[in-house]
Amino acid sequence: MQKDQSYAAIDLGSNSFHMIVAEPEGSSIRMIDSLRVSTRLGAGLDQQKNLTPETLERALEAMALFAERLEEVPTRNIRAVGTNTLRRARNAQEFMRVSEELIGVPIEIISGREEARLIYLAVAHALPEPDRTRLIIDIGGGSTELVIGTGLEPRLMESVNMGCVSYSQRFIDEAGSNEKSLERALKRATVEAELELQPLVRAYQDSGWDEAIGCSGTIKAAGKMLAEVGLTDGTVTRDGLKRLLKQITRAGGVGAMNFESISSSRSQVITGGLAVLYGVMRALSINRVRPSTLALREGVIFGMIGQKEHIDVQSETLANLASRFSIDIAQAERVEDTSRKLFAKVADAWQLDEQRHLDLLVWAAKLHELGMGVAHTQYHKHGAYILENSDLLGFTRAEQTALALLVRYHRRKIDAEAFDGLPDHVRERLQRLLSLLRLAALLHRSRLPSSLDELDVDVSEGRITVLAPKEWLDAHPLTHAELESETDRLLRVDIRLKPLQ
Repeated sequence: MQKDQSYAAIDLGSNSFHMIVAEPEGSSIRMIDSLRVSTRLGAGLDQQKNLTPETLERALEAMALFAERLEEVPTRNIRAVGTNTLRRARNAQEFMRVSEELIGVPIEIISGREEARLIYLAVAHALPEPDRTRLIIDIGGGSTELVIGTGLEPRLMESVNMGCVSYSQRFIDEAGSNEKSLERALKRATVEAELELQPLVRAYQDSGWDEAIGCSGTIKAAGKMLAEVGLTDGTVTRDGLKRLLKQITRAGGVGAMNFESISSSRSQVITGGLAVLYGVMRALSINRVRPSTLALREGVIFGMIGQKEHIDVQSETLANLASRFSIDIAQAERVEDTSRKLFAKVADAWQLDEQRHLDLLVWAAKLHELGMGVAHTQYHKHGAYILENSDLLGFTRAEQTALALLVRYHRRKIDAEAFDGLPDHVRERLQRLLSLLRLAALLHRSRLPSSLDELDVDVSEGRITVLAPKEWLDAHPLTHAELESETDRLLRVDIRLKPLQ
């Protein structure tokens, strides 16, 4: 295996952590290594939605195991993504900080729709007949993703808060092994799943699909269980699933049936997952689901390879936002161009990285007037709200939060406390990027295509100094006044700006 050609994906799910190492092989990938560790993360949230110390310990032990397997993979080819439970956990930052020290890359918390997109990407790469339209179903520990698409293009994506761990906790565990209690619990869980899906049913049925594909642990386990008891050949059918659930209730639970095809850790949560799956099949009138061996982690690998091949989902997302909210493209390009020039002058002194930090600054420049599509008054606040609360395909939650902060404070007063929840190194660099964005937006406040070639900047430690000839300042009195005002505003985040004559 060539070191530079290996990729690793870590899927931090609500029931298990998975890691795979693979390398490109034609239009697909070849698996090199894989590891699954049951962590029951979703079951380890206390009433305040904090991961318990025991759960954190199990999770970090898993990350330490992964770190041993990652020694031969370049860090630039490693991506770790967190899903439903890490989206909800209030103390997720503690886990993420220690995990980054162990594996050398940050943990990226992704939205439900981004999770759905990556799942679809994985399954679609493995399927023949690219003209067929597929419904992809993924039932995880805490959420269920439903995607309809054709070829490699997803069209309809949703993530619903129901999974094998959460439904086992809510409905199944308290029923115990009593047949009647278990039967009632399964019925309640199935009906609840159907109710959760009710708002989506019309859109999905109107879209239609040629076949339904299921991935991840619950659906793969369902197929194995159905085959083991002789109900199907491994395909998940609605009738077979109904009969399997009856057998489980009569036996008093999955554990009593001693399935050889599923692990003991899976058997603890599979009943809730089967109820969710049966509810999905009933709600969407699905008779047959074909299990797939690929899931989110493979999608993460394909996503990394796609980025190297310039398949840029982020650019498409930005373009869609610009179109939907009627962003002034010419103004955005002026601010972006100046932001890039300012970045080039300060990157070395401020230890800014082109791939991560310049991308973030450019995205913010493209979207800094996003909120004008809502209202001109307080548009920076509207733009930040959109970025913070939308599911932006291709972007992590951390990237959305950073973007929202840049857009929110690219003008007017800065609330330094808004940055307090960020790690120290992230906060410092984000505030420095903010100073560049504010300066670029300020210099183009006139919205005219004027040249800024006469201006220069100088950087010393945390101070950025604007160098401008007196003649230029005299010719631009409003900009001069804005620069002087900006000096006071930026002091709030320890960035100093001083126009010189």
